[in-house]
Amino acid sequence: MAKTQATLDIEKALADRARKKREYGCEEVTIGFKKQGHGDEIVDFMTMDAEAVFQCYEIKVSLADLKTDNKKSFYGDYNYLAVSDALYAMAPVWDNYVPPYVGIAAGTDLAVKRKAKKKEISGETRSMLKDSLLRSVFWKMENYKDAKDLTKYRDLQKQLDQKEEELTQQERQSERMIFECQDYEFYYRKNHQDPAFTIASQAKTERRQAQLREKGQYTWIKKNNDLICPNCGRKAVQDSKKEPFLSDFCPYCGTDLRKSSHQ
Repeated sequence: MAKTQATLDIEKALADRARKKREYGCEEVTIGFKKQGHGDEIVDFMTMDAEAVFQCYEIKVSLADLKTDNKKSFYGDYNYLAVSDALYAMAPVWDNYVPPYVGIAAGTDLAVKRKAKKKEISGETRSMLKDSLLRSVFWKMENYKDAKDLTKYRDLQKQLDQKEEELTQQERQSERMIFECQDYEFYYRKNHQDPAFTIASQAKTERRQAQLREKGQYTWIKKNNDLICPNCGRKAVQDSKKEPFLSDFCPYCGTDLRKSSHQ
């Protein structure tokens, strides 16, 4: 059965207090081992201090919870019933449910309403409690590691999903680019009646043109005493004095021939 939020809150309060007091604390400690005639009882929360003094806590948050037939395990030197504020406010007769040596702690501040009396426990029981606490802490640690590994796996899976989505977008973009290039080549050849045209060859031409522009050389060039366009090879138009008219753009192919346009 899933724990209620009130139970989880008291568990957290007990764990926080154990850390502050530098005690070894663990929830749901299974007591003993089957071969010793135990192993079927669970203490809701157990702590052990540096002097090997044990405190056991049974957590109850409702009257129905308190009245349940589930066994209350009080094996420690000091034992407490940790109850919710709501349950404590009902003022049940505590001795009807727990032995007189068991203390009462209420709420998430664990206010002591009845102080626990020390219970004499044997050396065998103390050794069993140590073993039980150690075993439970070990398995809690293993579960924590598994949870961390699962969280790490989920984070990696999320990153993988993001990368796959990015790859899908890139593949779609590449497909569009390929289609557009093929489309452009097809209609250029058709419109310009140039079946040999390719984007690759045009890119090579443009690259060479850019290199010449950077050097200021892609402009009207002199050839056989004439000034011609470096792109189409046609001579510059002559003015009324029979002198070449060096326009910024070739009047035949429209090529940009300004010296400084791309410098």
